[in-house]
Amino acid sequence: MDLYCFKLNLLFLLSFIFISCESMEIIEDQNNNSDFYYNNVSAFYNHFDGDNQILSVYLEFLDYIDNIESISGTIKNNDEVLYNFDFVNLDLNSNVFIVEDILINNNQPILSDNIYLYDMDINILFTDETIYSFSSELTTPIDPDIIDYIIPENFQIDSTEWKSLLINVEIKDLNGFSNIQSVKYEIKRILLNGCINDCIIDNNCNEDIVDENYSSDDTWAFDYIESITDSTYNYSKEILIRPLDGSALYDDDGNIIFSASDCGRTGIIEFKLVVFDKDGLSDEIDNILMEITQ
Repeated sequence: MDLYCFKLNLLFLLSFIFISCESMEIIEDQNNNSDFYYNNVSAFYNHFDGDNQILSVYLEFLDYIDNIESISGTIKNNDEVLYNFDFVNLDLNSNVFIVEDILINNNQPILSDNIYLYDMDINILFTDETIYSFSSELTTPIDPDIIDYIIPENFQIDSTEWKSLLINVEIKDLNGFSNIQSVKYEIKRILLNGCINDCIIDNNCNEDIVDENYSSDDTWAFDYIESITDSTYNYSKEILIRPLDGSALYDDDGNIIFSASDCGRTGIIEFKLVVFDKDGLSDEIDNILMEITQ
């Protein structure tokens, strides 16, 4: 085996190990009287890259099995066979069989954008012409969906104490919780009123603030709270709001978290909520207005 083939096989093997936590499927043994799968198979993963229409399947046995003639599979929807594929024995490891096919026929994708869950049957043909089969599920990338959120229309700041603004977001992802990459918020200051007192910290504190674009930060990410159903998830974020007198915020040890300013500003801000998944798909809701009052 030349160096190029060795590197190619190694890259394929490492890529499957990398996605294994997200791609593991629950196997349904079609032969209830046989424990072949549980005694011989150490790993089975499948993955579909919707951007490039690439199907990847990984099957690894605990030990080398010398009486396997071939391994094939089918992708079905409602018992209709959409695609047949054959495994190739990996040169790097004789216990591993792989598939990497492009699912395009006549320049058209074989799998539909409107279907996210398919049946996959794997058939192992032995040299004595017996066949062992098992089934799995194949999921395709589906856009995540922000289906609900809780952001108050009005928020009253305190005169001297920092307050917490709690935001809740409900996300639906038919590909599962592990497919969600991040849930974040962005803010646009539609109009924040200038301070009415003398400017000590910022010479421009009396001027209004108006943003043309949204602002974001890596720390503006929501925390996962709970699964509402097997495909909907609750996230929340606590945002600290400065008091009217502009006081600094300290931790329990007296260290400054946020430095003091000339005032805590009132006015109108606009939120944007954004969710990204690991397939590069996203959903967002913007123009969520909240008024900060004193």
